[in-house]
Amino acid sequence: MCGAKQWMAGACVGVVAAAGLASSGSEYCRLSKLEWAMLRANLDEHDDGEVAHYDPETGRALLNFPKDRGVDYQHMRLEIDIPDMNTPRWSASQSLVFTPIAQPLRELRLDAHLLEIESVSASGRSASFDHDGEVLTVRFDPPIAKGQRCELVTAYRLSDPPDGLFWTPESDAWPGRPAQIHTQGQPETNSYWFPCHDFPNERLTTELIVTVPTGFEVSSNGRLLSRSSEEGRDTFRWLQDGPHPNYLVSMIVGKFDIVDLGTDELPAPVYVPPGRGDDVVATYGNTMRMVDVFEKAFDERYPWDRYAQLVVWNFGAGGMENTSATTMFGTAIYGEEHTDDTDLDGLIAHELGHQWFGDMITCRSWQHIWLNEGWATYTESIWFEARDGRDGYDADTLTNFDRVTDRDEANWPHQQPMASRQYRHPWEVFRREANPYPKGASTLHMLRRKLGDDVFFAGVRRYVDEHKFGEVETADFRRSMEAASGESLERFFHQWVFRPGVPRLEIETSWQPNGSGGRLSVDIEQTQNIDDDNPAFWFELPVHVYFEDETEPEIVTIECDTRSSSIEISLLRAPEMVIVDPDLHVLAELTIEQPATRWLAQLDRGPTLASRIQAARHLVDTGGPDAGGALESAARDASLHRKLRQECVLALGARDDARAIGHLVNAGLDDAYVRADLVVAIREMGERALEGDEEAPLETHAELLATLEADATSEAVRRAALEAIGALSLDGLADRVLAAASVESLHDRVRAGAIQAIGDLQMREGLDVVARHARPGTNNRTRALAIETLVTLAEHDPERVFGVVREIYETDRERRSINAAGQGLVDLGDARGVAVLEARAENDRDRFTRERASEWAEELRAAIEEGEAAGAD
Repeated sequence: MCGAKQWMAGACVGVVAAAGLASSGSEYCRLSKLEWAMLRANLDEHDDGEVAHYDPETGRALLNFPKDRGVDYQHMRLEIDIPDMNTPRWSASQSLVFTPIAQPLRELRLDAHLLEIESVSASGRSASFDHDGEVLTVRFDPPIAKGQRCELVTAYRLSDPPDGLFWTPESDAWPGRPAQIHTQGQPETNSYWFPCHDFPNERLTTELIVTVPTGFEVSSNGRLLSRSSEEGRDTFRWLQDGPHPNYLVSMIVGKFDIVDLGTDELPAPVYVPPGRGDDVVATYGNTMRMVDVFEKAFDERYPWDRYAQLVVWNFGAGGMENTSATTMFGTAIYGEEHTDDTDLDGLIAHELGHQWFGDMITCRSWQHIWLNEGWATYTESIWFEARDGRDGYDADTLTNFDRVTDRDEANWPHQQPMASRQYRHPWEVFRREANPYPKGASTLHMLRRKLGDDVFFAGVRRYVDEHKFGEVETADFRRSMEAASGESLERFFHQWVFRPGVPRLEIETSWQPNGSGGRLSVDIEQTQNIDDDNPAFWFELPVHVYFEDETEPEIVTIECDTRSSSIEISLLRAPEMVIVDPDLHVLAELTIEQPATRWLAQLDRGPTLASRIQAARHLVDTGGPDAGGALESAARDASLHRKLRQECVLALGARDDARAIGHLVNAGLDDAYVRADLVVAIREMGERALEGDEEAPLETHAELLATLEADATSEAVRRAALEAIGALSLDGLADRVLAAASVESLHDRVRAGAIQAIGDLQMREGLDVVARHARPGTNNRTRALAIETLVTLAEHDPERVFGVVREIYETDRERRSINAAGQGLVDLGDARGVAVLEARAENDRDRFTRERASEWAEELRAAIEEGEAAGAD
């Protein structure tokens, strides 16, 4: 179906997610982590996902396997002394208790990036060490016997690490903002602040004893054993006595309002910036209800001593599920005035779900990350089912389906499956086209549909009981589900976990009447790539046949395992509706051909939210005026689920039904999410008009966008409207854009929308405001956007723009801004940028930063040489 793929509900990933309206917490978490991946691992945003299977020079297989453990790590005690929160340097002593597993231990290798190792000692023997800046190698004399307990004590200093631990001193650019430290260990970066086995296949208990200037709070994993004060210094002692992987160890130091939403049995403190305590309930008020829902679903009590959520400055991701203490991004706090267009329940549920899946049960290697992220994403669906009923569950499931079908192609071996040991850097597993977040959740949903609720949750509870506080691979989960169900599930997991792609189905239903009724034919064609490496998918596709005045359908299940499948059904009368897969049994892209009358009936009376959305999408290309009227009516209906109303708006936009869209804009719809999709619809109509050189319709689009940009009740709608104004080059609204750049808003979203529009409109008069917000003192995500926009405005004042971008790249502390500035130097094409980039490539302490700078320098040099050659020709 030509229209459906272009606009269907992820349709607005760029616009709606940017507007702050994405309901999926996993999407926020995933996109933020992917952004951080590209900052740290030299990953190309536009990479096609292909990964080499071997090194053609050497013939070596490019596969990743879990690290050897060698020893059983039992406990880490880490003592840290921070004299000055504005000087990013500390001294520390680490005690690491372990026992060799299989044979005497002569040498132990620990990841220890850029730490200044001062001394190493071991109980009962001498120990010598080497440190190459990345690995600490300790040699024991005599060797430590198998099973013998050893305590290794390492004294070291830390100095402003580039990763793993992020230090934000006070700054004149942020008057009154206290200094702060936060850590981020996933995937393998906690070794930037303490020596460790930095891989998820080992667990240990941890104890952090941290001394800081009085007035600062310290949070870590587990429970606070003590807090003492002496001479202007406070010491906090935290103990996590349930074993967990090193990448989940957390430490945060700062000044906060702390509001506890929990109970005496389970504290649930929320740490937010000073002065924001009154907003905690509006944002995080459902946390304890979520705990109750998950405990009942998994038949497993919350596994840790407390559940803290901490909002920190300059956080690189959306949220990070550190054991018992989730870290949240810096503006993840809002008041009642924002609840109409902001909902962080998805993200909150996602990170809470990780406390069971990811923390209590951890993937043994990054190959199986879907067991962490897919499960956490699915806990969002479980929460929305509890909060909003079946429609809430279906809406979230369909969102996950859409996110998968939009990118996941059946193209092995060039495209990797969800679980694959082929990657260049661990971050890459988080960004596959067969993405572990939505595809993992979709796989769990399909398994639930296949087995039924009782058997599915019995299997999940068995899995939890068998593997809690341990490491798992996909086969472990499969075996638990097989034991509970009695079914062989190897084919299921092979297809959905270990091969890429999804079925893409063209389905035709036709009715042939005869004297005593007739025959209904259903023909199915798998149109995705099918070849020797990518055979046809196997699935059972349910078709529900409804008759007028009857509420119970006749259900036919079609088993498909070849390119083409079909079935004929004898019926006594013509069906009113023929609904394909209304309960989302199969993760597939569906293009269905049937009469418009059936689609109209399905939109109005389909038995599930998913079936009605399916009808809305197919009415893009059929149904005439009746379809437009039905879609508009549904979009207006406040009794319908928000996602169906959004889909109807998007369908009207895809139909270029400007009249209906205008009616809806002027109607002042009650739901900000639906109004935001009105912006998307107008923007896409306008873009098509521009492609067809149709200038006249843009006047109408400008009027509608002006109405939405003036939305006083939704900052998110305003941002989307501002971005649309820029995308459609509506210069007549430039004054509105410039005014919006000074508006303060949640997540700084109005200003961000204005900055984007300033760049798209090439507003010379916006240069000052963009340059101002490119510098420290602005939200770090907005800063990155401002730097990118500044580069696009360079023709108006190239010398000034180069100077600002160069200064940021050379002096800034915020990783997003550094990355945007580095790319900006390349995009500016100024030959002076080569020396700037080469200086960092030669001198930066961090290997990843050096590699990134070197690649940028080479890219810029090549572009300059190419330009010179073209000029010579």
